[in-house]
Amino acid sequence: MIFRNAYNDAPLLNVFIDRATVPDTRIVSVELNMAENKHDMAIITYSGFPGIAVTEYIGLPVSINLGNNESNMITFTGYVAYVDVEANARMGIVNESLIQAARVVCFGASYDMKQIKSAVYIDTTLPKLVSALANRYRLSYSVPNNNYTFKVIEQSGKSDWELLSDTAESIGYYVMVSGTHIHVYDPFSSYFRSTPPTQLFSIGETTQRQPGSIYEFKGTFGDVTPDGNHANWSLKSFDVLRKEIEVTSADSAKSGLGKTLTPRFTHEIAMNAVSQDALKQFVNRYTKFSFPMNAEVSVIGISTALPGRLAYVSKYDSKFDGYWIISEVKHLVNNAHFVTTLNLKTDATNDQGLRLPPGSIYRDPPTSILSNNRWVSSREFAYVY
Repeated sequence: MIFRNAYNDAPLLNVFIDRATVPDTRIVSVELNMAENKHDMAIITYSGFPGIAVTEYIGLPVSINLGNNESNMITFTGYVAYVDVEANARMGIVNESLIQAARVVCFGASYDMKQIKSAVYIDTTLPKLVSALANRYRLSYSVPNNNYTFKVIEQSGKSDWELLSDTAESIGYYVMVSGTHIHVYDPFSSYFRSTPPTQLFSIGETTQRQPGSIYEFKGTFGDVTPDGNHANWSLKSFDVLRKEIEVTSADSAKSGLGKTLTPRFTHEIAMNAVSQDALKQFVNRYTKFSFPMNAEVSVIGISTALPGRLAYVSKYDSKFDGYWIISEVKHLVNNAHFVTTLNLKTDATNDQGLRLPPGSIYRDPPTSILSNNRWVSSREFAYVY
Protein backbone atom coordinates (compact mmCIF):
# COMPACT_ATOMS: atom_id res chain seq x y z
CA MET A 1 0.00 0.00 0.00
CA ILE A 2 1.07 3.62 -0.52
CA PHE A 3 1.84 4.89 2.96
CA ARG A 4 1.68 8.51 4.10
CA ASN A 5 5.28 8.38 5.37
CA ALA A 6 6.72 6.64 2.29
CA TYR A 7 8.44 9.92 1.28
CA ASN A 8 8.31 13.59 2.22
CA ASP A 9 5.79 14.61 -0.47
CA ALA A 10 3.49 11.61 0.02
CA PRO A 11 -0.17 12.71 0.09
CA LEU A 12 -3.10 11.58 2.16
CA LEU A 13 -4.76 8.77 0.22
CA ASN A 14 -7.73 6.53 0.90
CA VAL A 15 -9.17 3.96 -1.52
CA PHE A 16 -12.60 2.42 -0.93
CA ILE A 17 -14.14 -0.25 -3.16
CA ASP A 18 -17.51 -1.50 -1.98
CA ARG A 19 -17.46 -5.24 -1.21
CA ALA A 20 -13.79 -5.46 -2.17
CA THR A 21 -12.01 -8.71 -1.39
CA VAL A 22 -8.43 -7.77 -2.30
CA PRO A 23 -6.56 -6.04 0.57
CA ASP A 24 -5.39 -2.44 0.13
CA THR A 25 -1.85 -3.55 0.97
CA ARG A 26 -1.55 -4.83 -2.63
CA ILE A 27 -2.16 -1.40 -4.19
CA VAL A 28 1.05 -0.10 -5.79
CA SER A 29 -0.23 2.99 -7.61
CA VAL A 30 -3.31 5.16 -8.04
CA GLU A 31 -4.00 7.46 -10.99
CA LEU A 32 -6.76 10.08 -11.13
CA ASN A 33 -7.64 11.82 -14.37
CA MET A 34 -10.09 14.73 -14.52
CA ALA A 35 -10.78 16.74 -17.67
CA GLU A 36 -13.28 19.14 -19.17
CA ASN A 37 -16.08 17.42 -21.11
CA LYS A 38 -14.88 13.94 -20.11
CA HIS A 39 -15.77 11.38 -17.48
CA ASP A 40 -13.51 11.39 -14.43
CA MET A 41 -11.26 8.34 -14.45
CA ALA A 42 -9.23 6.39 -11.90
CA ILE A 43 -6.80 3.50 -12.31
CA ILE A 44 -5.87 1.41 -9.27
CA THR A 45 -2.93 -0.93 -9.87
CA TYR A 46 -2.47 -4.05 -7.72
CA SER A 47 0.51 -6.32 -7.26
CA GLY A 48 -0.98 -9.81 -7.23
CA PHE A 49 -4.72 -10.15 -7.89
CA PRO A 50 -6.89 -13.22 -7.22
CA GLY A 51 -8.41 -14.67 -10.38
CA ILE A 52 -11.88 -14.89 -8.79
CA ALA A 53 -11.86 -11.13 -8.13
CA VAL A 54 -11.30 -10.14 -11.78
CA THR A 55 -14.95 -10.52 -12.78
CA GLU A 56 -16.36 -9.84 -9.31
CA TYR A 57 -14.95 -6.30 -9.34
CA ILE A 58 -16.74 -5.15 -12.51
CA GLY A 59 -19.37 -2.53 -11.63
CA LEU A 60 -18.39 -2.11 -7.96
CA PRO A 61 -18.73 1.43 -6.52
CA VAL A 62 -15.40 3.15 -5.84
CA SER A 63 -14.39 6.20 -3.79
CA ILE A 64 -10.88 7.70 -3.62
CA ASN A 65 -9.80 10.58 -1.39
CA LEU A 66 -6.54 12.39 -2.19
CA GLY A 67 -4.91 15.50 -0.80
CA ASN A 68 -1.65 17.14 0.19
CA ASN A 69 -3.25 17.66 3.60
CA GLU A 70 -6.64 17.53 5.31
CA SER A 71 -7.64 21.01 4.12
CA ASN A 72 -7.40 20.35 0.37
CA MET A 73 -8.76 16.85 -0.17
CA ILE A 74 -10.42 15.91 -3.45
CA THR A 75 -12.80 12.98 -3.90
CA PHE A 76 -13.36 10.64 -6.84
CA THR A 77 -16.60 8.66 -6.84
CA GLY A 78 -17.43 6.18 -9.55
CA TYR A 79 -17.55 2.56 -10.63
CA VAL A 80 -15.21 -0.16 -11.86
CA ALA A 81 -15.61 -0.26 -15.65
CA TYR A 82 -13.11 -2.99 -16.48
CA VAL A 83 -10.04 -4.83 -15.18
CA ASP A 84 -6.76 -5.29 -17.10
CA VAL A 85 -4.69 -8.25 -15.90
CA GLU A 86 -1.20 -9.61 -16.58
CA ALA A 87 -0.37 -13.25 -15.94
CA ASN A 88 3.11 -14.33 -17.00
CA ALA A 89 4.19 -17.87 -16.13
CA ARG A 90 7.85 -16.79 -15.96
CA MET A 91 7.07 -14.32 -13.16
CA GLY A 92 5.79 -16.95 -10.75
CA ILE A 93 3.36 -16.27 -7.92
CA VAL A 94 2.90 -12.74 -6.54
CA ASN A 95 0.96 -12.27 -3.32
CA GLU A 96 -0.40 -15.82 -3.63
CA SER A 97 -1.75 -15.16 -7.12
CA LEU A 98 -0.78 -16.28 -10.62
CA ILE A 99 -2.01 -12.88 -11.87
CA GLN A 100 1.00 -10.72 -11.11
CA ALA A 101 -0.59 -7.32 -11.86
CA ALA A 102 -4.07 -5.90 -12.35
CA ARG A 103 -5.25 -2.44 -13.35
CA VAL A 104 -8.73 -1.70 -12.04
CA VAL A 105 -10.08 1.03 -14.34
CA CYS A 106 -12.91 3.18 -12.97
CA PHE A 107 -15.09 5.93 -14.42
CA GLY A 108 -16.75 8.69 -12.41
CA ALA A 109 -20.40 8.91 -11.38
CA SER A 110 -21.24 10.34 -14.83
CA TYR A 111 -20.60 6.80 -16.14
CA ASP A 112 -24.28 6.14 -15.35
CA MET A 113 -25.12 8.60 -18.15
CA LYS A 114 -23.34 6.54 -20.81
CA GLN A 115 -26.33 4.50 -22.03
CA ILE A 116 -27.48 5.33 -25.59
CA LYS A 117 -30.97 6.84 -25.72
CA SER A 118 -33.38 8.50 -28.12
CA ALA A 119 -35.44 11.57 -27.22
CA VAL A 120 -36.58 14.94 -28.53
CA TYR A 121 -36.58 18.12 -26.45
CA ILE A 122 -38.82 20.96 -27.64
CA ASP A 123 -38.36 24.63 -26.69
CA THR A 124 -35.87 23.94 -23.95
CA THR A 125 -33.01 25.87 -22.39
CA LEU A 126 -29.67 24.64 -21.09
CA PRO A 127 -30.75 25.04 -17.41
CA LYS A 128 -33.93 23.03 -18.10
CA LEU A 129 -31.95 20.26 -19.80
CA VAL A 130 -29.40 20.09 -16.97
CA SER A 131 -32.18 19.99 -14.39
CA ALA A 132 -33.94 17.12 -16.16
CA LEU A 133 -30.76 15.05 -16.43
CA ALA A 134 -29.66 15.80 -12.86
CA ASN A 135 -33.03 14.69 -11.51
CA ARG A 136 -32.91 11.53 -13.61
CA TYR A 137 -29.61 10.46 -12.03
CA ARG A 138 -30.10 12.10 -8.60
CA LEU A 139 -27.18 14.50 -9.09
CA SER A 140 -26.77 18.07 -7.90
CA TYR A 141 -25.87 20.77 -10.43
CA SER A 142 -24.63 24.29 -11.14
CA VAL A 143 -25.49 25.94 -14.47
CA PRO A 144 -25.42 29.48 -15.91
CA ASN A 145 -28.75 31.26 -16.16
CA ASN A 146 -28.78 31.32 -19.95
CA ASN A 147 -32.32 31.53 -21.27
CA TYR A 148 -31.49 30.94 -24.92
CA THR A 149 -34.18 28.53 -26.19
CA PHE A 150 -33.34 25.60 -28.41
CA LYS A 151 -36.38 25.01 -30.62
CA VAL A 152 -35.54 21.32 -31.05
CA ILE A 153 -32.80 19.15 -29.56
CA GLU A 154 -32.72 15.66 -31.06
CA GLN A 155 -31.08 12.90 -29.08
CA SER A 156 -30.55 10.18 -31.65
CA GLY A 157 -27.94 7.51 -30.99
CA LYS A 158 -26.47 9.59 -28.16
CA SER A 159 -26.00 9.00 -24.48
CA ASP A 160 -27.29 11.51 -21.95
CA TRP A 161 -23.65 12.46 -21.34
CA GLU A 162 -23.10 13.25 -25.02
CA LEU A 163 -26.39 15.14 -25.16
CA LEU A 164 -25.37 17.30 -22.21
CA SER A 165 -21.81 18.03 -23.30
CA ASP A 166 -22.72 18.63 -26.97
CA THR A 167 -25.57 21.00 -26.11
CA ALA A 168 -23.43 22.96 -23.65
CA GLU A 169 -20.53 23.15 -26.10
CA SER A 170 -22.77 24.43 -28.90
CA ILE A 171 -23.18 27.73 -27.02
CA GLY A 172 -19.73 27.97 -25.43
CA TYR A 173 -19.98 26.09 -22.13
CA TYR A 174 -17.93 23.28 -20.63
CA VAL A 175 -19.21 20.35 -18.57
CA MET A 176 -17.59 18.43 -15.75
CA VAL A 177 -19.03 16.02 -13.18
CA SER A 178 -17.09 16.05 -9.91
CA GLY A 179 -18.32 13.45 -7.46
CA THR A 180 -22.08 13.60 -8.04
CA HIS A 181 -22.23 17.27 -9.03
CA ILE A 182 -22.67 18.55 -12.58
CA HIS A 183 -20.67 21.72 -13.27
CA VAL A 184 -21.70 23.62 -16.40
CA TYR A 185 -19.58 26.74 -16.72
CA ASP A 186 -18.18 29.48 -18.93
CA PRO A 187 -14.36 29.44 -18.70
CA PHE A 188 -14.33 33.24 -19.03
CA SER A 189 -16.80 33.82 -16.17
CA SER A 190 -16.31 34.47 -12.47
CA TYR A 191 -17.59 31.00 -11.47
CA PHE A 192 -14.26 29.24 -10.86
CA ARG A 193 -12.24 32.47 -10.63
CA SER A 194 -13.67 33.06 -7.19
CA THR A 195 -11.54 30.09 -6.02
CA PRO A 196 -7.79 30.49 -5.30
CA PRO A 197 -5.54 29.77 -8.31
CA THR A 198 -3.10 26.86 -8.23
CA GLN A 199 0.43 28.22 -7.87
CA LEU A 200 3.05 26.62 -10.18
CA PHE A 201 6.69 27.48 -9.52
CA SER A 202 9.56 27.24 -12.01
CA ILE A 203 13.07 26.27 -10.96
CA GLY A 204 14.01 29.94 -11.33
CA GLU A 205 11.78 30.87 -8.41
CA THR A 206 12.71 28.27 -5.83
CA THR A 207 14.92 25.21 -5.50
CA GLN A 208 12.92 23.99 -2.51
CA ARG A 209 10.60 21.08 -3.17
CA GLN A 210 6.96 21.95 -2.62
CA PRO A 211 3.59 21.10 -4.18
CA GLY A 212 3.40 22.86 -7.55
CA SER A 213 7.16 22.95 -8.22
CA ILE A 214 7.56 22.39 -11.97
CA TYR A 215 9.49 19.35 -13.21
CA GLU A 216 8.75 19.85 -16.90
CA PHE A 217 7.05 22.48 -19.05
CA LYS A 218 6.09 21.76 -22.68
CA GLY A 219 4.36 24.62 -24.47
CA THR A 220 2.88 25.32 -27.91
CA PHE A 221 2.30 28.92 -28.97
CA GLY A 222 0.78 30.18 -32.21
CA ASP A 223 -2.11 30.29 -34.66
CA VAL A 224 -2.21 26.51 -35.13
CA THR A 225 -2.44 24.71 -31.79
CA PRO A 226 -3.51 21.35 -30.33
CA ASP A 227 -6.99 22.84 -29.94
CA GLY A 228 -7.19 23.75 -33.62
CA ASN A 229 -6.87 27.03 -35.47
CA HIS A 230 -6.88 30.12 -33.29
CA ALA A 231 -8.66 32.82 -35.24
CA ASN A 232 -11.28 35.51 -35.30
CA TRP A 233 -14.65 34.17 -36.36
CA SER A 234 -17.44 35.64 -38.46
CA LEU A 235 -20.78 33.80 -38.35
CA LYS A 236 -23.39 34.66 -40.97
CA SER A 237 -27.00 33.66 -41.56
CA PHE A 238 -30.39 35.01 -42.65
CA ASP A 239 -33.18 36.07 -40.32
CA VAL A 240 -36.89 35.28 -40.80
CA LEU A 241 -37.14 38.24 -43.20
CA ARG A 242 -34.27 36.80 -45.27
CA LYS A 243 -32.02 39.65 -44.27
CA GLU A 244 -28.36 38.76 -43.79
CA ILE A 245 -27.19 38.88 -40.19
CA GLU A 246 -23.64 38.62 -38.89
CA VAL A 247 -21.85 38.25 -35.56
CA THR A 248 -18.08 38.24 -35.08
CA SER A 249 -15.94 36.99 -32.24
CA ALA A 250 -14.90 40.58 -31.66
CA ASP A 251 -18.41 41.06 -30.26
CA SER A 252 -18.06 38.23 -27.73
CA ALA A 253 -16.54 38.28 -24.26
CA LYS A 254 -12.78 38.07 -23.74
CA SER A 255 -11.05 35.69 -21.37
CA GLY A 256 -9.83 38.45 -19.04
CA LEU A 257 -6.62 36.47 -18.36
CA GLY A 258 -4.42 39.31 -19.61
CA LYS A 259 -3.80 41.03 -22.94
CA THR A 260 -5.55 38.96 -25.60
CA LEU A 261 -3.38 37.84 -28.52
CA THR A 262 -4.50 39.04 -31.95
CA PRO A 263 -5.19 36.15 -34.36
CA ARG A 264 -3.77 36.16 -37.88
CA PHE A 265 -6.89 34.92 -39.65
CA THR A 266 -10.63 35.60 -39.67
CA HIS A 267 -12.71 32.57 -40.60
CA GLU A 268 -16.21 32.95 -42.03
CA ILE A 269 -18.91 30.37 -41.32
CA ALA A 270 -22.45 30.18 -42.69
CA MET A 271 -24.97 28.87 -40.19
CA ASN A 272 -28.65 28.03 -40.00
CA ALA A 273 -29.74 30.58 -37.39
CA VAL A 274 -32.73 32.89 -37.59
CA SER A 275 -31.71 35.62 -35.15
CA GLN A 276 -28.81 37.77 -34.01
CA ASP A 277 -29.15 36.30 -30.53
CA ALA A 278 -28.70 32.78 -31.86
CA LEU A 279 -25.50 33.75 -33.68
CA LYS A 280 -24.17 35.41 -30.50
CA GLN A 281 -24.69 32.14 -28.67
CA PHE A 282 -23.06 30.01 -31.34
CA VAL A 283 -19.99 32.22 -31.79
CA ASN A 284 -18.98 31.31 -28.24
CA ARG A 285 -18.44 27.73 -29.38
CA TYR A 286 -15.53 28.93 -31.51
CA THR A 287 -13.98 31.59 -29.30
CA LYS A 288 -14.00 29.52 -26.08
CA PHE A 289 -12.78 26.22 -27.52
CA SER A 290 -9.58 27.30 -29.27
CA PHE A 291 -6.58 28.83 -27.52
CA PRO A 292 -3.26 30.02 -29.03
CA MET A 293 -1.17 29.08 -25.99
CA ASN A 294 -1.22 25.51 -24.67
CA ALA A 295 1.07 23.72 -22.24
CA GLU A 296 1.57 20.38 -20.52
CA VAL A 297 3.18 20.88 -17.13
CA SER A 298 4.40 18.19 -14.71
CA VAL A 299 4.80 19.29 -11.09
CA ILE A 300 5.30 17.93 -7.61
CA GLY A 301 1.83 16.66 -6.74
CA ILE A 302 -0.72 19.31 -5.87
CA SER A 303 -4.29 18.26 -5.16
CA THR A 304 -5.85 21.74 -5.44
CA ALA A 305 -5.48 21.69 -9.24
CA LEU A 306 -8.87 21.02 -10.83
CA PRO A 307 -10.21 21.49 -14.39
CA GLY A 308 -11.90 24.81 -15.08
CA ARG A 309 -9.95 26.63 -12.40
CA LEU A 310 -6.95 28.89 -12.85
CA ALA A 311 -3.25 28.13 -12.49
CA TYR A 312 -0.60 30.80 -12.07
CA VAL A 313 2.74 30.05 -13.78
CA SER A 314 5.66 32.13 -12.54
CA LYS A 315 9.35 32.94 -13.00
CA TYR A 316 10.01 31.99 -16.60
CA ASP A 317 10.74 35.69 -17.28
CA SER A 318 8.31 35.54 -20.20
CA LYS A 319 5.04 36.92 -21.48
CA PHE A 320 3.38 33.61 -20.61
CA ASP A 321 4.09 33.98 -16.90
CA GLY A 322 0.64 34.54 -15.47
CA TYR A 323 -2.83 32.99 -15.44
CA TRP A 324 -3.82 29.89 -17.40
CA ILE A 325 -7.02 27.83 -17.43
CA ILE A 326 -6.61 24.22 -16.31
CA SER A 327 -8.26 21.90 -18.86
CA GLU A 328 -7.06 18.53 -17.58
CA VAL A 329 -5.41 17.13 -14.44
CA LYS A 330 -3.68 13.77 -13.97
CA HIS A 331 -2.51 12.70 -10.51
CA LEU A 332 -0.15 9.74 -10.11
CA VAL A 333 0.63 8.39 -6.65
CA ASN A 334 2.89 5.45 -5.82
CA ASN A 335 5.48 4.51 -3.22
CA ALA A 336 8.13 6.71 -4.84
CA HIS A 337 6.39 9.94 -5.77
CA PHE A 338 3.26 12.04 -6.18
CA VAL A 339 3.22 13.79 -9.56
CA THR A 340 0.54 16.00 -11.08
CA THR A 341 0.42 16.67 -14.83
CA LEU A 342 -1.72 19.58 -15.98
CA ASN A 343 -2.91 20.63 -19.43
CA LEU A 344 -3.16 24.42 -19.51
CA LYS A 345 -4.49 26.95 -22.01
CA THR A 346 -4.68 30.72 -22.36
CA ASP A 347 -5.28 33.35 -25.02
CA ALA A 348 -3.45 36.19 -23.30
CA THR A 349 -0.05 37.49 -22.23
CA ASN A 350 0.74 39.14 -18.91
CA ASP A 351 0.84 42.67 -20.38
CA GLN A 352 -2.45 43.23 -18.55
CA GLY A 353 -3.68 41.94 -15.21
CA LEU A 354 -6.36 39.37 -14.49
CA ARG A 355 -9.92 40.64 -14.88
CA LEU A 356 -12.58 39.28 -12.55
CA PRO A 357 -15.89 39.69 -14.42
CA PRO A 358 -19.00 40.40 -12.39
CA GLY A 359 -21.17 37.40 -11.70
CA SER A 360 -21.97 34.64 -9.26
CA ILE A 361 -19.23 32.84 -7.38
CA TYR A 362 -18.51 29.16 -6.89
CA ARG A 363 -20.48 27.28 -4.25
CA ASP A 364 -19.37 24.02 -2.68
CA PRO A 365 -21.69 21.21 -3.82
CA PRO A 366 -23.13 18.50 -1.55
CA THR A 367 -21.20 15.35 -0.77
CA SER A 368 -21.91 11.99 -2.42
CA ILE A 369 -23.57 8.99 -0.79
CA LEU A 370 -24.00 5.39 -1.87
CA SER A 371 -27.66 4.36 -2.31
CA ASN A 372 -28.61 0.96 -3.73
CA ASN A 373 -25.12 0.55 -5.24
CA ARG A 374 -25.31 3.94 -6.98
CA TRP A 375 -23.54 7.17 -6.15
CA VAL A 376 -26.05 10.01 -5.69
CA SER A 377 -26.00 13.49 -4.22
CA SER A 378 -26.55 13.57 -0.46
CA ARG A 379 -29.21 16.24 -0.95
CA GLU A 380 -30.98 18.25 -3.65
CA PHE A 381 -28.91 21.19 -4.81
CA ALA A 382 -29.64 23.37 -7.85
CA TYR A 383 -27.49 26.47 -8.41
CA VAL A 384 -28.57 28.55 -11.41
CA TYR A 385 -26.22 31.52 -11.50
